[in-house]
Amino acid sequence: MTLTRRHLGLGALALSATATLPAVSRAASFNIRMTGQYPHILRGAAFAIPTYHVNFVTSQQATSVASISARTRLSLVMEGPTQATMRALTNAAYADLRTQMEAAGLSVLPIDETRRMVQAGGLAELPGNVQIDGIGPGVTIGSSLRKGWATFGPDAAPALTPLVNMRGSGQGGFAAIGAMAALNALGPVLRQPGMADKVAFAPSLVLDFARMDARRPGLFGGAASVGGNIAFGLLQASRVLSHKGAARGGGMAGAFGPREDVFVDPPFATVVEGGAAVRAGPSFSDTVDANYQAIQRARGDAVMIDVPVWEGLVRDAYRSYNAAIVATVRSMQA
Repeated sequence: MTLTRRHLGLGALALSATATLPAVSRAASFNIRMTGQYPHILRGAAFAIPTYHVNFVTSQQATSVASISARTRLSLVMEGPTQATMRALTNAAYADLRTQMEAAGLSVLPIDETRRMVQAGGLAELPGNVQIDGIGPGVTIGSSLRKGWATFGPDAAPALTPLVNMRGSGQGGFAAIGAMAALNALGPVLRQPGMADKVAFAPSLVLDFARMDARRPGLFGGAASVGGNIAFGLLQASRVLSHKGAARGGGMAGAFGPREDVFVDPPFATVVEGGAAVRAGPSFSDTVDANYQAIQRARGDAVMIDVPVWEGLVRDAYRSYNAAIVATVRSMQA
């Protein structure tokens, strides 16, 4: 389904949306091409998986500003999947990676040994093994795209606070650098007797439910417009952080992940315009709460998920992602 909103100068807001989702065959797998920095770090005799974050994008907001009085915004909120479902899928994704690695002949450290490694390195576990954030307030100059999300870790390898990097502007740049630096805490642990030639890596899978776009008017005028397509995607932000111990120093850090976002378009949801809880008022102006925090008021459309179909897409995504991880690790063992 395609949704668009346009603000024509100082005139009224024009809305349009198609009635049905495109009839596209369901993809059996995701075509994921991996790339990264320092992949040779993955060369080792055994592998530890200290955690496996699964980040579900649950809301999106596109804003375009032509002037103080001419701006438009589109918000989408995912409805249907529960936290229990997301936790179960996270556990399944982690178990599938271990299974695929073992089937490929790669040695995976036992869960309890890896858990002790994390504790010895002082890496803090995410409280409650979950982080949920909505779309926060902000200032838009020109255009902006913002996301809300829910991050979970598997029960056997809980999410690690220093590695949660969905907050703010994205999942790359300084956030990724900070997460890589945090993983260096495993360096002293990997120098201990019996840990020689061991590699630790931590996947962070990011799954989305829509593609959104925001465009500001050009130099010679035009419309401030926002739009979106309902589509299931595995984002380029699904980085895998890695660390290999060294005889001296803190060891070596690296990262790899998908070259680009990978979206598929099977029907898995319907849209109810104005049906989302994010809808706080009729205007796009900010209000101020009792704590003097700016609260953005936005029209919200509910994306009603067909949960069984969506679960199948999540499973397709993590199996393909895990297979790409295993292929990358195996390619480094020669």
